[in-house]
Amino acid sequence: MNIKEKFLSLTDRTYPHGTERDLFHLLSNDLLEDEFGNLVIKIGESDVMFTSHLDTATQANTKVNHIFEDVYIKTDGKSILGADDKAGVTIMLNMIENKIPELYYFFLGEEVGCVGSRKVANIQKDKKIEGINKVISFDRKGTNSVITFQSSQRCCSDNFGNALSNELNKHDITFDYKNDDTGILTDSIQFTGIYSECTNISVGYYNEHTKSEKQDIEHLIKLAEVCLKVDWNSLPVERDPSTVEYKSYTSRWCDGDYETLILPSYKKLELEEDVWFYDEKYGYVSTIKIKKQSKKVIRVDLHTDRIDEEYEKILDMLSSIELSYKFCLWDGLKLKVYYDNDHQTECSRDDIIEFLPELDYSDGYDLKGDNTNDSFTEYYKRLDNYED
Repeated sequence: MNIKEKFLSLTDRTYPHGTERDLFHLLSNDLLEDEFGNLVIKIGESDVMFTSHLDTATQANTKVNHIFEDVYIKTDGKSILGADDKAGVTIMLNMIENKIPELYYFFLGEEVGCVGSRKVANIQKDKKIEGINKVISFDRKGTNSVITFQSSQRCCSDNFGNALSNELNKHDITFDYKNDDTGILTDSIQFTGIYSECTNISVGYYNEHTKSEKQDIEHLIKLAEVCLKVDWNSLPVERDPSTVEYKSYTSRWCDGDYETLILPSYKKLELEEDVWFYDEKYGYVSTIKIKKQSKKVIRVDLHTDRIDEEYEKILDMLSSIELSYKFCLWDGLKLKVYYDNDHQTECSRDDIIEFLPELDYSDGYDLKGDNTNDSFTEYYKRLDNYED
């Protein structure tokens, strides 16, 4: 495969979520479509699942004009490039063409809350894929990161990260991969509670989600070649996916201001889970953090209009039970009710769900609205206007 030409063809135009099918003809004919629209193929026997995503972080479905500058491929500034994550897609297509034994997933909707991977992970929580121990995404900026933490939560062991870095570096003397605990999130985060070692590898893009996005094409070509040589199955498996570790933070006074320090120690906590979903009615990527075992809600990030809509339903519920009170407050997580005698009560979202089960979003299903044709407009507008 000509890596540069394949990358250019994949980034010839942008593919916002919902239009990923328009690029299927540029992919391998051997890929199969799963029940959620993701593409997948299994080659031989391996304990690794590779992932990349097909959507672009933009609302615009438009032609891309490539500009070449030294080792970088950019755009003319009128659109984003889409190297996030067509670089990862290119690497995986090259591995498939060379019949490297692995499981390969090309996911939909990563840029709007890991839509495709979340749906797959929801199934695999109850029925893991036999033999899989590792989930490796090709979706990290820069050229030297092997991600060990995503969203401050450990996703792979240090020994796994070191071994993977060593494998990458030994096949190209210009590489300098190493453990990086500053990951945000990509599709592999959905599987951290299921499989032991989940990570994300730098593929050479920069300034993602902006119109100044660029791809180091020389790095991508070299990485694609190295990925054919790595002994993926020999990488160690150590992390316990049922245990969550978060980074510890503190701060210190330095040069007239406080700076955040990440301490080398980590604290084990009860397993928690972020449930992502897209609220189509209000055009908002939402999150519900729950206790994995009990499903208890401990934090919410919902659109304010969604919370107001819930509040109206709660008022109707209180009216139906003829509760006498002065006023109540609802923030999406706790309901406080104030009475005439200065008494007040408080109940949680979980308590409210017992009366209003439609407020239970723990399955992560997208909330449908009347404006489905424009559901991504505001979200992508924020991305397109963002400047690095």
